Amino acid sequence: MRAISENFIKDLKGGLLAYFLKQVKSNRTELCLEIRDRYINIYYKGGNLLRIKEKRNGYEFHFDARYCLNKGEDSNYKKLSSLDSHSVQDYIDNFELMKSEMDSWFDRFNKQERIYQHQLLANNRNVIDIEYAPPKSKKTGNKLNIRLDMLMVNGDKLIIVENKYGVGAISGNAGVKEHYEDICNLLNTDDLYDELIKSVESIAKAKYELGLTDTPIKELDKLKTEILFLFAGCDKENGAIKRAVYSLDIIRPFYVLIINSNETAIDLSNASLYE
Repeated sequence: MRAISENFIKDLKGGLLAYFLKQVKSNRTELCLEIRDRYINIYYKGGNLLRIKEKRNGYEFHFDARYCLNKGEDSNYKKLSSLDSHSVQDYIDNFELMKSEMDSWFDRFNKQERIYQHQLLANNRNVIDIEYAPPKSKKTGNKLNIRLDMLMVNGDKLIIVENKYGVGAISGNAGVKEHYEDICNLLNTDDLYDELIKSVESIAKAKYELGLTDTPIKELDKLKTEILFLFAGCDKENGAIKRAVYSLDIIRPFYVLIINSNETAIDLSNASLYE
């Protein structure tokens, strides 16, 4: 389950790790903190800047120094790849340098959809988690090859959001049909569905304690879970969207919301229901 300990939360709020939470809170347009299974990821412009994992005797830090291998002149690779993985001060001292190296990487390998997803996260405080990958099912023994883009909470209702940025994301191996069927399979696997609900409730509680969300959530009602396809940067009359949506064999009701690429506020009242 995605959760961190009370000691981890205390260290983020005012202890050993307080620097990192302060950076996230002061720069929400570029940074976000996401809770995993006994560790956190700090994302920068949609890329994974820093992983902090709780260990028995402290914390373990990781920055992917391959971000430095991007511009021919890679002098910072040796420095950032040799940081002491158990030294919080090493990662505090080099936090800005790590961001700078990621900026250089993004200049060469721009992934606009990730940047856009980060803006959705920054501007919709009811987005609780991103990039959720379910564990292996203890009931069926199967591992679903799926990663949920975003998880939102509206009252006692969980909303699973699949982001599609640009027309090119509508079809192909990562298209609407494949993701819709994968999500339905997840929701139809009882232990994975229960794990998802528990993770979202745990994440929401921790983020509220950390001051990353405004209000605590209620206990989620499994019967109210919704699926939302969010199409960004597409015309509302786009034929590819219509073909993709109408070709689905409806297993569970779902919603479709089409917005411009310069819009980052998710207005659920504008979504269309398909059932």
